[in-house]
Amino acid sequence: MYGYLTVYGKPTERATVTTHRTEATGEQTLDRDNDRAIPETMRAITQDRYGRPEVLSLGTVEVPTPGAGEALIEVRASSVNIADWHLTTGTPAMVKAVTGLTRPKNPIPGADVAGVVAAVGPNVTDFAVGDNVFGDIGSGAWAEYTTAAASRIVKKPKGVSFEHAAAVPLAAITALQGLRDKGGVGAGQRVLINGASGGVGTFAVQIGKALGAHVTAVCSTGKVDQARSIGADHVIDYTGDDFVASERGYDVIFDNVGNRPWSETRRVLADGGINVTITGPKHGILGPFRNLLFRKALATVGDKRFTWFTAEVKADDLSLLADWLESGILKPVIERTYPLAQAPDALAYLGEGHAHGKLVISI
Repeated sequence: MYGYLTVYGKPTERATVTTHRTEATGEQTLDRDNDRAIPETMRAITQDRYGRPEVLSLGTVEVPTPGAGEALIEVRASSVNIADWHLTTGTPAMVKAVTGLTRPKNPIPGADVAGVVAAVGPNVTDFAVGDNVFGDIGSGAWAEYTTAAASRIVKKPKGVSFEHAAAVPLAAITALQGLRDKGGVGAGQRVLINGASGGVGTFAVQIGKALGAHVTAVCSTGKVDQARSIGADHVIDYTGDDFVASERGYDVIFDNVGNRPWSETRRVLADGGINVTITGPKHGILGPFRNLLFRKALATVGDKRFTWFTAEVKADDLSLLADWLESGILKPVIERTYPLAQAPDALAYLGEGHAHGKLVISI
């Protein structure tokens, strides 16, 4: 589970902006001959209580206004992450201490955003009206407009669609920081990705290759070809083979599933190797954290390490991902695209645990 909070700015005077979309590329440019005002209201997915995706509904709310250091974005696309599930359901219970004890503080889900800057607040110098941007804003992206801290967005590469850009931020940042920063992955290392077919996993395979590693992907039978197509050097079909009984000596295990105990994963780590995870078995109020703390304690004995982490949005990392998108090093795997009204259906499908690649919301 990873970070997903944002704070909206206070209402200020509304700005005006004009955009023009070119049909061929979807890029946005200013149209100074036909000004139009930002509307007072917008369509958005909202929730007034915690619960399963059925608590989400499409409604009309006021368009937010950017505060200091923020930009107002006319949203073109978003995507669905497990963080959105936690925000909607309020699980594990401990997250409510941050997101709101009885109801979400920010009632509009959606961390990932891609769109057009419609207005900027005070102290924003890196972006201008009409810029095409993408990033991880924490929450609020499942709407026609949203505000974003300027530090959480970067300019979208030309030639990359809004849908592809929106699929990237939270999942790819998690994969990048887990492999590069926590795992220390470098050229020639042997890396295993457990859960290689989901949103984070598909990016982890590609980022592992971009960092120069030999990548083994673990997934189900129906997703073996997909794993190979995005660059995996070796694929283990977990329906027939068990990765903890497979080839030993991985320098890094990047675990998106957390379903195997430390006693098993440590056996296939090389001396000095590390198991980096973002989740684990979930129990009651603490969710996966009780189990993760137990594994961390066990790993204090010996030279094989265990850690987990929460991804942190950094502009430099977003810029690197933008460069990789533009060069073709990184290619989002998108399973399905949903209209805004069907965002609750997308979240319900993600919650079933069988999505492969990313689910995108087109707005």
